[in-house]
Amino acid sequence: MLLIRLGLVVGRLPPPQPCHSRRCALLLVILSLSFQRSPHPSCTRCTISSSAGMVPPVASKVPRELVEHGDVRVDNYYWLRDDGRSDLAVLAHLRAENDYTAALMSDAKQLEGEIFAEIRAKIKEDDIEVPVREGHYYYYQRKLAGKEYAQHCRRLVPTDGPTTVHDVMPTGPDAPAEHIILDKNVKAEGHDYYSIGAFEVGPSGKLVAYAEDTKGDEIYTVFVIDAESGQYVGQPLQGITSDIEWAGDDSLVYVTMDSIHRPDKVWLHNLGSHQSHDICLYHEKDDMFSLGLEVSESRQYLFVQSGSANTNFIFYLDISNQSKELVVLTPRLYGIDTTASHHGNHFYITRRSEEFYNSELVACPLDNIAETTVLLPHRQSVKIQGFQLFENHLAVYERENGLPKATVYRLPALGESFGQLQGGQAIDFVDPAYAVEPGPSQFHSNVIHFYYSSMRTPHSVFEYDMDTGVSVLKKIDTVLGGFNTSNYVTERKWATASDGTQIPISILYRKDTVKLDGSDAMLLYGYGSYEECTDPSFSGSVFSLVDRGFI
Repeated sequence: MLLIRLGLVVGRLPPPQPCHSRRCALLLVILSLSFQRSPHPSCTRCTISSSAGMVPPVASKVPRELVEHGDVRVDNYYWLRDDGRSDLAVLAHLRAENDYTAALMSDAKQLEGEIFAEIRAKIKEDDIEVPVREGHYYYYQRKLAGKEYAQHCRRLVPTDGPTTVHDVMPTGPDAPAEHIILDKNVKAEGHDYYSIGAFEVGPSGKLVAYAEDTKGDEIYTVFVIDAESGQYVGQPLQGITSDIEWAGDDSLVYVTMDSIHRPDKVWLHNLGSHQSHDICLYHEKDDMFSLGLEVSESRQYLFVQSGSANTNFIFYLDISNQSKELVVLTPRLYGIDTTASHHGNHFYITRRSEEFYNSELVACPLDNIAETTVLLPHRQSVKIQGFQLFENHLAVYERENGLPKATVYRLPALGESFGQLQGGQAIDFVDPAYAVEPGPSQFHSNVIHFYYSSMRTPHSVFEYDMDTGVSVLKKIDTVLGGFNTSNYVTERKWATASDGTQIPISILYRKDTVKLDGSDAMLLYGYGSYEECTDPSFSGSVFSLVDRGFI
């Protein structure tokens, strides 16, 4: 991360990946403003170091030879690895680094308080998510003022009518009562750390499985509870990942890790039985591969994916089949990356290879997976990122010219032949640069639920009618403190790299605080690796910079 003023690099802020925590956001703002007020960019480091009067701690070099595949590598800092978080030398070094940071930033304490107050004042603490209709209930999370965690809630859907973009969950004295399924504030009591990595409602809506981490090591304990009474059902599952899915009302499928925290085994658990009796459905012994779970939108099939850097192959499990056995859907072929889902009497599969590097979308009959039909061919300028299936529609999520896009296709009726998809309807977005992601949606509906934001547009939830093309804003996050979107401008520009590559740049500034003559302060952030994009989404904390004249 670079802070640039008048074209000069004046400081580098790690880490190289996006930081989502409030503390990281606060530190970024404080450091940026500290650099901005320095008398001269080149003396920032020495000024701060001099005022701190401390020498930064330096980790000792303790050479250790690591041998793998006949190759010897020397790691001078292997001793800093402490999976148990108990090594006294490692803890002492971390404390020294924290003490040094505190001393280095001591002259910014007042500014830290101001920025923290600004960021906190923008947050609406009491809030409720847009409810998602699933079965007979609306499900949502509620945040309470002064509380660290949210509540998982639901309300009964009062009618049996189809889902529409105009649905509104009824509230008030005459509406079905709100039921709190799980209050994370209650569950977190007595723990220094608390996180729920998965919250999965069973097919009938009677049971809920959730994965709980109370240490921060991402090793979870899974509990099954009665959705109405909150009573535990059976014994908890210990030492697993947060990757869990229901395989019918009476079974769970979950993933465990090996000694290096690689997801390597998939298990089937029958409710009421002890974990020691669970069945291992698959063990991935190749340490280059890791396992993951995905359930089809139809809820009829469960997919087990085993993936490496450039290879992904898939097994499927027919949830209705009592034997609960895995069947190969796509074979393990080096360099072939696949994802899958299900609709009617077909599997839908994206395939990616060195030749088809942007992926193609194909379909194959359930009873003849070798017979594939190309629905969307590979295109050089459009990358298929994913898709979402509905009873009568297919939504495809792509990326073109660096921007995400969503296109909807109507599917032929069951039994009708189909080939390459035609006549897709693209969903329109208002900002020149933005972020969009699919949300949970009902398979038996014509409504897409998606999340949208831009650098100036707060996080929003839309629902899109795939039959009429009508898009309805269901909620836009409230940003307190007098925030007004119309005060800000977001633009998209292109820069040409030395090799001629066109690089998109998303820009945000406040209309009345910038000169746009090259003298404005600028915070420039960029990340691009492993084909991961940093989409220009909304961040409330950055406005402490933008309102002070930063671009």
